[in-house]
Amino acid sequence: MIQTEVNMQPQSSLLLQQCEELMLFRLKDNEPSCFHLASGGSRTRAKLCIEAGLALQLPTNTILALACTIELLHNASLVHDDLQDADSTRRGRQSVWNKFGTSHAVCAGDVMISAAFGSLADVDNCSSLPSLLIQTQDAVSRTVKGQSRDLNAEVTITEHEYEDIAAMKSGPLIQLTLSLPLIAAGFDDQVKTVNNALNKFSIAYQILDDLDDWQQDLQKEQLNLVNLLVSRYSLEESLTISRNRVNYLLNRCQKELSVLPSNCAESVITATNNLLEKTKVGLNA
Repeated sequence: MIQTEVNMQPQSSLLLQQCEELMLFRLKDNEPSCFHLASGGSRTRAKLCIEAGLALQLPTNTILALACTIELLHNASLVHDDLQDADSTRRGRQSVWNKFGTSHAVCAGDVMISAAFGSLADVDNCSSLPSLLIQTQDAVSRTVKGQSRDLNAEVTITEHEYEDIAAMKSGPLIQLTLSLPLIAAGFDDQVKTVNNALNKFSIAYQILDDLDDWQQDLQKEQLNLVNLLVSRYSLEESLTISRNRVNYLLNRCQKELSVLPSNCAESVITATNNLLEKTKVGLNA
């Protein structure tokens, strides 16, 4: 699984710790969801949101509220993903459904989603709350649609259909890392730019994951771009095409993010550079 590193300043690290504590506080009455959070994770989405919020000079309470919302939604999707994919482990330990049962896993994911929306009540600028709620609800809806399409997808779909699914499945929650801070700062007009750029980021991220997992996915008959391409090209050509597509998407993403106010996408651009380095490693392997 591809990981995206985000370098954090001391203030950012403190806010991330507070975000972690806030998530656990909101979920304190639900053991399965707390068990899931205790398994760790990169908290990449929270980090990106915090860095964007600091760049936009948002109040601390607002930054925490937004980061908590995004990270809770992401972890809810992981709990439900593990159940739907029948994955028995997550981060080296039992997945929630495997330890507590399928019904409790559904409830754990649901309570995380509920807590995510509740977290938005802590934003300082109440006038931005309706737009924040609408943007968050839309992201959840698009994520569910993408997950549903992924579950129903045939392994013989076109590359265009593959990218649509990848963008819908993981793109919306990544988009929130920038769109929510921008809305809270009064830059609602920049959301479209964010969504277009981070759609490309999400597709590239998924393709990189496919480059790592194509053999495993082939055995499990799971959707993977490399295996889609192999039906028309050699394996070597399929790997090269996939890497070239990642490079194109990430470079376009960087250009689109560079115009956002206050350099609020700097950490996302850095993460994009890290992913570009991974394609070079693959080419030299």
